[in-house]
Amino acid sequence: MILLLAFLLAGIGTYLIRLSGIMLLGGERELPEAVTKTLRLIAPAALAAIIANSLLLDGGQWREFGAWQIAALVAVGVALWKRSMGWTLVAGAGAFAVLILVGL
Repeated sequence: MILLLAFLLAGIGTYLIRLSGIMLLGGERELPEAVTKTLRLIAPAALAAIIANSLLLDGGQWREFGAWQIAALVAVGVALWKRSMGWTLVAGAGAFAVLILVGL
């Protein structure tokens, strides 16, 4: 029950933080161009950090080169070739599953 309450409070807190930004910056006010450019880059930067962490670290230790990195390379190759998120996800997940099954 305590865990559920913690998740609920964290969700409410996150929602209120997001809502406060909308309330403070809403209306007729326009943001400076530099701020707008920076805000556009936050999501890709956060995603890149999560991906880099997953590929390079395993429980705080450096991850050896293996299935994770090879599957990521396959996904990048398919993304550059097909330009399709669906094909990229299928290729990366499929390559990872095959590599894990063969014991890499």
